[in-house]
Amino acid sequence: MPKFNRLFISEKADAAKKLAAFLAKKTGKQCVSRGGYFEVGDDAIAPMSGHLLEQVHAHEYDPKYKDWRLADLPIIPSPFKLAIKPGEGQYKGAPKAKVDVIRRLLPECTTVIGFGDPDAEGQLLQDELLIFLGNRKPVMRLWAQALDDTTLDKALSAMKPNEQYIGFYESALSRSQSDWLYGINLTRACTIHAQAAGASWRVTNIGRVQTPTLALVVNRELEIRNFKPVDFHVPYIGLATSPGFKAVWIPRENDKGDVDDARVDSEGRLLDKAKADAIAAGARQDGAAVVLKAETKPGTEAAPLPFSLSSLQALCSKNYGLSAADTLKIAQSLYMKALTSYPRVDCDYLPESQHADAPKILASLGKAQLPTVFTTALLGAKPALKSKAWNDTNVTAHHAIVPIHLDNPGEVAGLSDIEAKVYYEIVKRYILQFWPVAKFNATDVLLSCGPTDAKETYKARGKVWTDDGWRKAFAIQKDADEDEEEAASGALPAMSKGQALPLAIAGVDSHRTKEPKRFTDGTLIIAMKNIHLYVQDPEYRRRLKEGVGIGTEATRSTTIDGLKRNGFLTEEKKELRPSEVAIRIITSLPPSMRTPDMTAMWQQLNEEVMARRARHPDFIAKMVPWVTKLVAESANFFKPGQFSDLAGGGANSSSAGKPRITETAHKCFGEVGKPGCGSPLKHIPGVSGKYRSFFGCSNAECKKGFLDVDGAPKERPPAVDKPDENAPKYACPSCKEGSMRKIPRKDGGFFWGCGNYKSGCKSTCNDVDGVPDLEGKTSRQAPAQQTSEHLCPQCQQGHLMRQARRDKTGYFWGCSDWRNGCKAMFSDLEGQPDLEGKSKQGGGWRNGAPVLTKPRNSGHASGYRGGRAVTPQMAPPRK
Repeated sequence: MPKFNRLFISEKADAAKKLAAFLAKKTGKQCVSRGGYFEVGDDAIAPMSGHLLEQVHAHEYDPKYKDWRLADLPIIPSPFKLAIKPGEGQYKGAPKAKVDVIRRLLPECTTVIGFGDPDAEGQLLQDELLIFLGNRKPVMRLWAQALDDTTLDKALSAMKPNEQYIGFYESALSRSQSDWLYGINLTRACTIHAQAAGASWRVTNIGRVQTPTLALVVNRELEIRNFKPVDFHVPYIGLATSPGFKAVWIPRENDKGDVDDARVDSEGRLLDKAKADAIAAGARQDGAAVVLKAETKPGTEAAPLPFSLSSLQALCSKNYGLSAADTLKIAQSLYMKALTSYPRVDCDYLPESQHADAPKILASLGKAQLPTVFTTALLGAKPALKSKAWNDTNVTAHHAIVPIHLDNPGEVAGLSDIEAKVYYEIVKRYILQFWPVAKFNATDVLLSCGPTDAKETYKARGKVWTDDGWRKAFAIQKDADEDEEEAASGALPAMSKGQALPLAIAGVDSHRTKEPKRFTDGTLIIAMKNIHLYVQDPEYRRRLKEGVGIGTEATRSTTIDGLKRNGFLTEEKKELRPSEVAIRIITSLPPSMRTPDMTAMWQQLNEEVMARRARHPDFIAKMVPWVTKLVAESANFFKPGQFSDLAGGGANSSSAGKPRITETAHKCFGEVGKPGCGSPLKHIPGVSGKYRSFFGCSNAECKKGFLDVDGAPKERPPAVDKPDENAPKYACPSCKEGSMRKIPRKDGGFFWGCGNYKSGCKSTCNDVDGVPDLEGKTSRQAPAQQTSEHLCPQCQQGHLMRQARRDKTGYFWGCSDWRNGCKAMFSDLEGQPDLEGKSKQGGGWRNGAPVLTKPRNSGHASGYRGGRAVTPQMAPPRK
């Protein structure tokens, strides 16, 4: 008989925790962490933590594909194969462990409930895993656009059979497989032909997203190189009214409202200074202007919406010079610290059910150490107000990035300077949702002035704020996108049609056109999101405008960073510049590959699959001949010798698809208490399949190296003695594939671990007189540890153990069941676990959940905060 009635498979660990907490609250049953999943009564909730599977490499279909040959192209798998992702760094093997948990739970449940994100990609994640595991249990779909109790309750009562969402699954599957077909085949074809044309770099990467993205930067660079400044002139008149104002000349128009004036160029600019002077002279001759139209309309301006990831990246790039990747890392860090909501979002709206949380969130922000400018904003915020941000219709898979309730407002004071700046921006946008709209009166005026037989038309616009509303919350002076001319016009005097206004002055303002601005990380992110603006075909432009651009919120910064690492993009003073190789590649590719029109075509086919007017096989059937045709045409993309002049290692060729060693602002440092040489560190990018990126000292005599952890140098962990390879081998009792190895403990003695750990097996056992305790008959107390009679208040399974801190500053208490996922941790208070959080180091319980314990002099935090697990992010993996 199945152990569980329902097995929920959630896409994210955070979603699993919140669902488990909600089910416990709703049923009155205890939530227990079982190591890899949660148990609430007869429900099990297992998290996937994103994609656990990936498409296999070409050579895994046939070993001959390890060599890149034109004769083997195109490679068309049938069927496509998936494999468990290996994981990276300290999380190597984690995907396999999660798959194993779900594999083990499937036979123990009656019904499976998919809890992927409410979008096509979320549907793909859960469905591909269930297919991979051969699931035959009935599957329901939990479609929740937020994780608050109200939304979860409604979603649970409205679950539908999973087969009703097959369009979402097949749509995402079509996108995934077509990306593989296009990327693998065209990358190989273009690499082979580019090398034949003299290319010295290793790979010419081609992709549905990265190639049009690179083309945006290349096209902008070519516009700048080919730009020729143009002088143009704008006649104006100044009116002697009270208050006075300025009106600018506009060219003549036809009956349809289109410019029809032979004196201006195709862009409506007056290039002839003599003609501009003649218009101004005619105005001075007239001496007065007659009002053709004077129309005043009231208007309102709502506060800017909360942030999507793209809008946050754009603002942080503009205000703080942060790269898109850095902004994402900081936003992710704030999320992991339980200060803000999930950051990888394409939405800037909020579910209406979360409006009820506003009073307690604003109250907790009022207790935090925020800059003084927030005081007025918080005092004036009215939680009862509901801005246009709260709109269920506009919420996609995730809602906008907002601050969440602060269980410990003092944590804000511990943020780094740049973390705090990003956090303040997120908080500011949230607070503005509780201020009233700003109100204004906008006046549009048309004037006629000049000789009787040659009247010219002038225009002016005035805007007067009648109620500053949200604009006074943070003393905002003017809109970020407010036109300078409009901002300068201000209030206009009262006037009526036919009224004659005396002139005070008439003249000509001369200007010179400015070259286009290069992209920054922030503006390129926005361009990727609004890619329809760069499409000529009206139908394709419409389809892309209705979509979400190219790439996703989570992958756009990765795409840009990849182009930088490959050397196709460089960054100077925050401006992105393409390498010479990138320019030659992009300008050689056909329009179908370098423009976003292809994405629009794919989106059209995807819409057909989503609506079930077409099937996934139909999509692939249309994609295969198109890819085959491009592979055949690739022989004509590059000219013989096209890249030969870049093969000698010049300035441009060094950035052509090869890893670039760059000097950083980081300085060489030593171990704790031991100074480093202080020389600048160089960043050495990794090469896939060879080595990972790292930092190295630029001082040739120092030669010290550092780990690259999230883009920052970290001291390498001390070397640990290697396992005794001569020790007898024992078969692993868990995976049955690896052999147990005897390994020295850091604190003395030995233990045994599976040699198959790289594939995900984490089996370990104690050492008993040189033999592994495979049956687990013995228990080991590490030095400076003591078990206790204290049952762990979190998992109710293990007991608390007293352990010495690594920095030798005292002790803390942790659960003996940590191997099964319990991360409860408490400070030591006179030899006993501080369950109530009385000590200065924190710990204990608050609001029914364990509170984080912070070891002194340690940059790593683990335990629980605000009811959610917090795990070490920067610490080296446990040996």
